[in-house]
Amino acid sequence: MEYQRLYETYYTMVYRLSLLILKNPQDAEDAAQTIFLKVIEKQPSFTDAEHAKAWLLTVTRNHCRDIQRSFWHKRRADPEQLPEPSIEPFDKQGGLLFEIIQTLPSKQREVVYLYYFEDYSIKEISQILNRNESTIQSQLSAARNKLKKHISASKAAIFSLALIVCLTFGGMAVDSASGGTVKAAIHEVSERVQTVISHFLSEKDVKVADEMISLPIAVYASDLVGIDRDYLALANERALLVYDRNQDAVVAVLDLQQMDCNYLNANSIATRIFMDDGKLYLFNETGIDQELPEGASAPLPEFAYIYDVSGLSAQETSLTAAEIHDQVQKFNEESISENHVENDPFLTYTTDPDEIRQIFDRWEHDAKGQFIDTFQEFQDADFLDADYEKQYGTSYSVNSLYWSDASGKNILSCLVVDSESNYELYSKQPDGTIVSDKLNLTVIDTPADTDSGTDASDDTAQAADANQLPAFSYSGDDAIMATLCEYLNQLDAQNMYAHGSNSLYIPTPVIYGTAKSGGDTYVFCNLWSFWYYRNGNTLECESGGEAPARLLLHPSSDAANGYEVIEDLRTGDGAEYAAGIKEFCEGFPGMADKYFYSEKPDDTRTELIRMYVQDNNLDIKYYKDYGWDPVLVQ
Repeated sequence: MEYQRLYETYYTMVYRLSLLILKNPQDAEDAAQTIFLKVIEKQPSFTDAEHAKAWLLTVTRNHCRDIQRSFWHKRRADPEQLPEPSIEPFDKQGGLLFEIIQTLPSKQREVVYLYYFEDYSIKEISQILNRNESTIQSQLSAARNKLKKHISASKAAIFSLALIVCLTFGGMAVDSASGGTVKAAIHEVSERVQTVISHFLSEKDVKVADEMISLPIAVYASDLVGIDRDYLALANERALLVYDRNQDAVVAVLDLQQMDCNYLNANSIATRIFMDDGKLYLFNETGIDQELPEGASAPLPEFAYIYDVSGLSAQETSLTAAEIHDQVQKFNEESISENHVENDPFLTYTTDPDEIRQIFDRWEHDAKGQFIDTFQEFQDADFLDADYEKQYGTSYSVNSLYWSDASGKNILSCLVVDSESNYELYSKQPDGTIVSDKLNLTVIDTPADTDSGTDASDDTAQAADANQLPAFSYSGDDAIMATLCEYLNQLDAQNMYAHGSNSLYIPTPVIYGTAKSGGDTYVFCNLWSFWYYRNGNTLECESGGEAPARLLLHPSSDAANGYEVIEDLRTGDGAEYAAGIKEFCEGFPGMADKYFYSEKPDDTRTELIRMYVQDNNLDIKYYKDYGWDPVLVQ
């Protein structure tokens, strides 16, 4: 390929990649001119156009990296040796797109540019950048997630929205070398723009979705509650996400806590969710732990929600750029209520008994039978090992779901989450073959860009801050309880690696009685301990345990609460449990019986959590143990 033609064909590409790395138009222009001077000087031979393109990309990237490392040593090209660029590097929309991409960390910028602008595959990008394919995939997913967050944060003009839709929703690569333009991509998504406007993911939606995906997995992965050829819905105790399988993106978020439909592993109440004919149905079934009298019917739910999933893609309005801009301006100016339910055009709420009866009967007679135990049906899948145990760090949805594809085949699918919180949809075909598809769900605290090797990403820090809870401190007026809580806090601090950084420890000592011994005080107690993590408005219990003990407290003017613990006698496990209690209760009649016959620490636990929530002015309403009903604390 002659060098004049090479210059005219690839100047735009070289300039844009230089600008992406250097973030300065003058430096990018200097870099582009210098790189083409190298072509003239070295006169490399190329086997074909793809070879020339790949060579220029590599040289551009290396040259710009050299400039970054030695910014004081720049060599400006002599413009007399090069023709004037015959191609404008950007149209208006392209320049706006570049501004948005430049908000990404550098390694993500490169991947996004090569994937969407130059139309390279994951495999080809891994060869160009000399990175593993899995790393490229991870960086691309992280970039998509950041760009989606940028939409809700900036509420930019609709051109930004459409451009980011091209990127984050996939399938809209723009190949500059073949003459493709960003305008063409905008035109291709224009039929979906009105839907995006009407169901714009707010900052609250993004926050709720991140909280949902980031929840620690206690036993099972999120439930697959609905699926068809276009959408799937997944839910856990925080939220429900509607995932567009064609656009490879989350397109709707339902805050299940706000809807009071988050009872997915409770005891006496269960939230039922199913999908039928393009609609999701949600209601709470009560009394599931009670035996009904013979012939009696289950109580009817008090309310139900209906979410019209098909409405997400039903509107096909083609708008002019001016009309789109006006609608976005109107959208940005309108205040968005905190009540997501009231502002969702696809969600309806009903208390009509006849309508609820129809929904409930549909669940009982049809939908319930579509949910099948995952373990029984997927024992040949690779997320289980030879002993039918979960692969390390992997979790799967407790139930699989039957659905029909476009050809009418019955397929059984479940969700699987690996140790790095990557979601996959596993599907068993009618012939027993199992296939899997990755879902574009990325946790907010993705690994940081490692250019410097030390700095963490802003998103990681924000995610940690959002989930971090203040430490517990007893604020009551009981000096002995205060002493025990402080003592247990100190013991937990010494065991700092036992739980995650966002775990909250709340000591819950249950005092059965006290006895004086000279100036000292014996305290007969069970030292319960509980660790929690935040799930929206709920403290989910991560783990807990008891430790029957007898402590000896000595008055001390140096101690904050007037006592220090000078003796800590505990019982053993198993056969030693009862013997140990009887031993340290010897000489104190009736005291040992309190250890064996007292209730669990529910009252003390609720009192201390309520104190903690009020002291720290938190919007926590419940605490919950896995498989049990939530307990109200305020």
